[in-house]
Amino acid sequence: MSIFEWDDSFALNIPDIDEQHQRLISMISDLEAAVREGTGGLIISYVLQELIRYIAIHFEDEERLMLTHGFPGLGGHRQEHDFFVSRVKHIKENFRDGDIMSKETLDFLKEWISCHIKGTDQIYAAFIKAENR
Repeated sequence: MSIFEWDDSFALNIPDIDEQHQRLISMISDLEAAVREGTGGLIISYVLQELIRYIAIHFEDEERLMLTHGFPGLGGHRQEHDFFVSRVKHIKENFRDGDIMSKETLDFLKEWISCHIKGTDQIYAAFIKAENR
């Protein structure tokens, strides 16, 4: 498994959001490490629960920022957030019910976060920057 780390390609140059993105990436990296090291189901379950809690806070902050700035793509962005929250909850429920945390599941989490930040989030960040010029 590859190491999932923050780098400048994730930066939106919105300090609070970048800090939250760094935390999300760190949490997924922690989950990956727990799986790789075989630290046990309780740790994995805890990290998944914390991830669910944190993405709810983060997505609310992002959506509030988009609303404040009148970002026209808020509805579609919110749908992406809702999809991810639903998937992570499903992953946690399946893990609780005895499924293993597979490489494919970890790859999904990393890929979704990467594509979302580097794609969809960059769009609203550019809108906010253009608005502030």
